[in-house]
Amino acid sequence: MATTSRPAWSRLVKRIGGYWGRNQHQHRHLNLSLIPNRLLVACPSTSGGGDSGFSTLVVVESPTKAKKVARFLNGKGEEHEEEILRSLGRVEVLASYGHVRDLEGKPGAVDPAKEFELRWSVSPRAKPRLEAIKQAASRCDRILLATDPDREGEGIAWHLQEELEKWVKASKRGSKLDARDLQIERITFNEVTKQAVLGSLSESRDVSTALVDAYRARRALDHLVGFNLSPVLWRKLPGSKSAGRVQSAALRMICERDEEIAKFVPQEYWSVKCDLRVDDPAAPDARHTFEGANLVRAHGEKLGKFSLSREDEALAAARSVEESEIFLTRVKESVSRKSPRRPLTTSTLQQLASSRLGMSAVETMMVAQKLYEGDHSSSGEGLITYMRTDGTYLSPSFISSARAFVGEKYGEEYLPEKPRMFASKSKNAQEAHEAIRPTSVKAEPALLVNKLEPKAWKLYNLIWTTSVACQMSDTRIKTLSFEFGDEDASILLRSSASAVVFPGHQVLNKEKEEENKANLRVLESLSKLEPKLRCLASNHEPSQHFTSPPPKFSDGSLVKALEEEGIGRPSTYAPIIKVLTSRNYIVRRSGRLIPTARGHLVTTFLRHYFEKYVDYSYTSDMEEKLDKVSNNELDWTFLLTNFWSSFEPNVSDVLQIRNRVIIDELDSILGDALVSGLELDNEEENKRRCPSCGSGTLGLKLSRFGGFVGCSNYGSKTNECNFGVPLDMCFGSSKNIATHSFDPSAVGVVGQDGDGREIHMKLGPYGYYIQREDGRVASLPREYQPTTLTVEEATVVLNEKGKFRKTKEKKKASDAGSRGAGEKKKANPFIAFMQAEKDRVVKANPDKTWQECLKIIASEYKASASEAQ
Repeated sequence: MATTSRPAWSRLVKRIGGYWGRNQHQHRHLNLSLIPNRLLVACPSTSGGGDSGFSTLVVVESPTKAKKVARFLNGKGEEHEEEILRSLGRVEVLASYGHVRDLEGKPGAVDPAKEFELRWSVSPRAKPRLEAIKQAASRCDRILLATDPDREGEGIAWHLQEELEKWVKASKRGSKLDARDLQIERITFNEVTKQAVLGSLSESRDVSTALVDAYRARRALDHLVGFNLSPVLWRKLPGSKSAGRVQSAALRMICERDEEIAKFVPQEYWSVKCDLRVDDPAAPDARHTFEGANLVRAHGEKLGKFSLSREDEALAAARSVEESEIFLTRVKESVSRKSPRRPLTTSTLQQLASSRLGMSAVETMMVAQKLYEGDHSSSGEGLITYMRTDGTYLSPSFISSARAFVGEKYGEEYLPEKPRMFASKSKNAQEAHEAIRPTSVKAEPALLVNKLEPKAWKLYNLIWTTSVACQMSDTRIKTLSFEFGDEDASILLRSSASAVVFPGHQVLNKEKEEENKANLRVLESLSKLEPKLRCLASNHEPSQHFTSPPPKFSDGSLVKALEEEGIGRPSTYAPIIKVLTSRNYIVRRSGRLIPTARGHLVTTFLRHYFEKYVDYSYTSDMEEKLDKVSNNELDWTFLLTNFWSSFEPNVSDVLQIRNRVIIDELDSILGDALVSGLELDNEEENKRRCPSCGSGTLGLKLSRFGGFVGCSNYGSKTNECNFGVPLDMCFGSSKNIATHSFDPSAVGVVGQDGDGREIHMKLGPYGYYIQREDGRVASLPREYQPTTLTVEEATVVLNEKGKFRKTKEKKKASDAGSRGAGEKKKANPFIAFMQAEKDRVVKANPDKTWQECLKIIASEYKASASEAQ
């Protein structure tokens, strides 16, 4: 009988054990006593438990979640959980740390000529993690991909599956005996709790092809736009960083709000208020004062918001009140209801966190991620459900537990008759996704105040309170409305007082409890007043007002606007703002998002030359089409074909336009707004006259580092004027965020240093800079002001940060010395061509023929003859 070596035998045992683990439910009739004991080592124990040879690999995204899930699946469970845990055998949980592969970061990663084939690559950072997952997979017979429950998570699961399947095929080609088909399944759970994780095991499925197609379509779109539009910006607008399908539409929204504010013309209007004291004869000791009663009718005419547009009109109305005898004419009681806020989605969470807690969108999502993964939880379970969602759906189990909690703690009167159900109002909402809520109603914020970091506790308190409140009864508010006037009803003043008579869902917010008790006492006293009581009016002074422009966007209000327009998805809101900030297209000041001059310039360029692709409705429509792809209603390559057929010619056409033509066009579109921040004392018909030479005209100019405003004589050989200032210093509202303000008086001699050398303050296209007469220059740091800089401070800056710069005379002398007198500088011959929208240069000898040049290009850059030509 032939013998089998130990390594081969062990592999055979492993393969039989793996087969048995996957198919034991089909062979329960087999008698295990007929199988040799050494083969049974690889089979799962019929008694279950940790001795099972059948093992499971679970892959999640983050290491924190990996630790939590491993604790749930390798620990002991309740009686009804033991069977599930036994079926898993030994469980190993690993983290992918996000994406294990990504599109190649270069042009051509998406190939329209090959049905939009996507070229993926594993990043160096992800290689050791992917290798660890492969090694673990070789020890397991079942792999559960438990990445996040959204399209991005589905994409990560698909990448893992693809890489694992490629690895298996490679192993089989290498004739490795232990190569086998892997049992790969997809599970999702909306919260990091033991109950949710175990529950997801019974609902395992394949990786969704439709969701992966939507993910691939989104990545392909973003790549095609980014890697085709960004190079156009680099060439036509030097200094610009990038453009994107969604980020450019968001930037346009911010810039248009800024333009709307700049064009806003305030409108003046006046109002009249007065204090009224009512003396009740029935209660001589009680005096009721109504502060700030509004005048709504004067001289028998109703007053609208803009009825009193001048001070003299307001003074006349105030005198009519002063000269009249005023009585209480009407008392009206009403009760209104205030419903609780809807369950939280990603956008509404970011909006509330911005307005109430002062947190940016990026910070909100970072803190929410920790709450979701249970970073601060002593129980090891996550405190909130998945935080990237646009659905307002709440699970029946949560609604039931919330109603039970409210009924037990506050009483049945705090519960509505039926559970509240909420339908999403946002475009493209995925209704199947649950809203953001606490994983356990019993984890009250008061119990966690010393266990969570301050910001984490505030955000959790916001989520817990909103989620529980949405299943509570309405707040009831009692309002007393009072009207005052004279006998002939030519004057009418109004005032009101209100208080909460039943707190309902507001019982969770105890901040204003004492204030409301005081309001109730006042309301009870006022309710006894009867009409026809005489009033004493005082403080009749009118007030002047001006209409206000719309506010600049905050993180929260921008997210709300994006959601209303259907732009972006829950997972993209925070990254959009982060990218725009990192590209220096916007800055954050006092919680508001302000576009820089560079942001305005990029938006103007895109609106003029790529208007379709930064249009709100087009961007929203593309999101809807991606939703159709995820629902199997639209083929993803068909979507990309339609997009590319119009986008690619648009890019090619713009590349053919000369830079000078584009700059002149942008200069014309921006108009006088280009120099509005300079506040020049020029005539209306010539606002752009150069303040330096007086003959030139200020206009948009470009350098390799970005745009600036310069004189039309800038660089001229006949009438040179070197006046130039950075765009941020002179472009509209951008002057408020510029490093320094424009001040012509700052330019001049600062003084002499200790060695008697003059130091000058100068202004150029890149801002203020200091120059010493020996040629040493340095940019003026942000912490110094050009008008107050001292010689000592200038000397320190020059010594620490200064560099020597050759003057024109020195450059000419240096060049002449290196070449010899009268000798011109010679250029070496070279071949130049364009490939993938990039200029390529190949050095060559001057005697090369055309065909020889093509061969050189083909060997140097792998470019075809058609590309080279």
